[in-house]
This record gives sequence, structure tokens and C-alpha cells, in this order.
Amino acid sequence: MFWSRVQLAARKREDSRPLYRRIFTNRRLDIAHKVVVRSILGFIVFSTSYCVVNAGIYYKFVRPIRQEEREILERELIEADRAGFALKK
Repeated sequence: MFWSRVQLAARKREDSRPLYRRIFTNRRLDIAHKVVVRSILGFIVFSTSYCVVNAGIYYKFVRPIRQEEREILERELIEADRAGFALKK
């Protein structure tokens, strides 16, 4: 016997759970939770390592170069001041 669409829609469902409960089973929720938690932890590890590496590069390479340039500029200003040149009028 061929059922019409009305008969198919009117028949009682075997599963009385709401649609979201049928879609999001415990297994799917566990998988989604695992993916979200791993993504968050991965992002935390990545961002922490990025910050640590950038801080290391700054203190090891960039900071000494800037400090050396600052000292050279200070020496040049002191020499120019001793030579008689004034920056302020």
C-alpha cells in the first residue's frame, strides 16, 4: 500500500525526542566538544609560543640594536654640543 504524504505526516513517530535531540546525539556532542576544546587549546599553545618567540627575538636582537643606536645618537649630540652647535634657538 502506498502511503500519501498526509498519511506519512500524520502517523505517529516512533522516536518522541525533539528534533535537536535526534540531531545532536551524545556521540555527536562529544565529538563537537572534543573539537572545540582541542581548537581552543591549540590556539592557546600557538599564541603563547608566538608571544614567547617574539619576546625572545626582541630582547636578543632588536633591543640591543636600538640601545646601541640610542647611545650613538647621544654621543653625537654631546659632541655637537661640545663643538658649539645648539639644537634650541
